[in-house]
Amino acid sequence: MSVRLWRVAVATGGAVVGVSAAGVMAALTVRRRTDVAPAGCADAAGMGLLRSPGRAVIAEDGVPLHVEVDQPESETGAPTLVFVHGWALTQDSWHYQRARFRASHRVVLYDQRSHGRSGRSGRAQCSLERLGGDLAAVIEQAAGDGPLVLVGHSMGGMAIMSFAEQFPERMSERVAAVALLSTSAGRLLPLPGRRSGNLLVKASPPVLSALTTVAPAIEASRRLGGSLAYELTRRMGFGGAVSDELVAFVDAMIAANPVSVFTDFYPLFARLEMHEVLRGLAGTPTLVVAGSRDAVTPVRHSRRIAARIPTAELTVFARAGHLVMLERPAELNHLLESLLDRACP
Repeated sequence: MSVRLWRVAVATGGAVVGVSAAGVMAALTVRRRTDVAPAGCADAAGMGLLRSPGRAVIAEDGVPLHVEVDQPESETGAPTLVFVHGWALTQDSWHYQRARFRASHRVVLYDQRSHGRSGRSGRAQCSLERLGGDLAAVIEQAAGDGPLVLVGHSMGGMAIMSFAEQFPERMSERVAAVALLSTSAGRLLPLPGRRSGNLLVKASPPVLSALTTVAPAIEASRRLGGSLAYELTRRMGFGGAVSDELVAFVDAMIAANPVSVFTDFYPLFARLEMHEVLRGLAGTPTLVVAGSRDAVTPVRHSRRIAARIPTAELTVFARAGHLVMLERPAELNHLLESLLDRACP
């Protein structure tokens, strides 16, 4: 596999989620930066330490999904917040949103199949249909009664779209609002007008085959030399200067997932086409958020989503990257507060 193809895979395939595990790193010329986070920028204090007793929600195909539910001390009548994380991350990526809303709302978080503490799934079951079904199972078994606000990042946003497509009645009956962060409804691979996108789609089978074949070696090497993976996480995950501790936290979250998370879910993005599904969100208060420097799901994907939903409000964070919930937590939390007001005035 040529260096050119590996670079294409990094640039368009959602590198922040799995490439820190792959030979991609050897094809990149990177230099470890020592940026100092500006005042007000998120740091990693307490990251990953917010916990509630975990429980297993069993998906339709038998995969156990690790779910945690934060309950406020007293009943508030507020809608339940359900957070759905992105590819190769875990529920811990919602740290700042969990810290903000857990005292006033029931907050439901889970690790998607094959991620984090959830059970491993067969490759054939790593599909949009299963992700939407998993969300339905979590809602049914862990979200209680009452209105819901669904918040999805990247692949988590795609899971919400799949849920809306498969369960339109539940969507209309239970879901009061939706937030779609740094995600895409399709045309992610190949990228319009870019030869590299077409090349990547053609190269996908050998890329995935090569990664699968050398997975044991990758699993060993990814945990030895961390500086290149660290720099790749910084560049692909963030648009501006953030603390080294925050980058290290995300890098560790990615590295904790097996290489199979990359190889098994990657084809999902080549087949993604959910634009017509977005019509089902018409009438539902919807927040669409993107970073202007998102290298994984460029901002044009969020613009297309917002254009398809009459009730959508689009916010683009200047100089932010893919991980907007970690890079701009205070601003995002403010937007979620406004969304909750729209959902349940």
